[in-house]
Amino acid sequence: MSETIPELKRLERRDLDVLLTYDGGQNFIVTYDDIKHACPCAKCSPQRNDDESSKILRREIESMPPEKPKVRTVGKYAIAFEWVNGCSSGIYRFERIWALANKLDPDDGKSYVHGAW
Repeated sequence: MSETIPELKRLERRDLDVLLTYDGGQNFIVTYDDIKHACPCAKCSPQRNDDESSKILRREIESMPPEKPKVRTVGKYAIAFEWVNGCSSGIYRFERIWALANKLDPDDGKSYVHGAW
């Protein structure tokens, strides 16, 4: 994802999703299930490396009761979601949130690799 993304101006937590408003007035809706499935942490990311484990992860997420997470900023580059059910370890860079909003692959086609890149 090498494009320049607009600035996220507002994140509105709703019952099942977030409404994202970007500079210029663009609005997007991202479901909490999609956010959970795209968790970038070291535990969740490898589960998306192949189709079968990704489907298993998706089913596990969809079986959890719906919830509205707490959201906090991480520096000036990311946000984090705190869930009662599910993983709260992921730090979502603003580029990752933009990819989810635009229905793009937030992993940019790359498999998870442990260690320094």
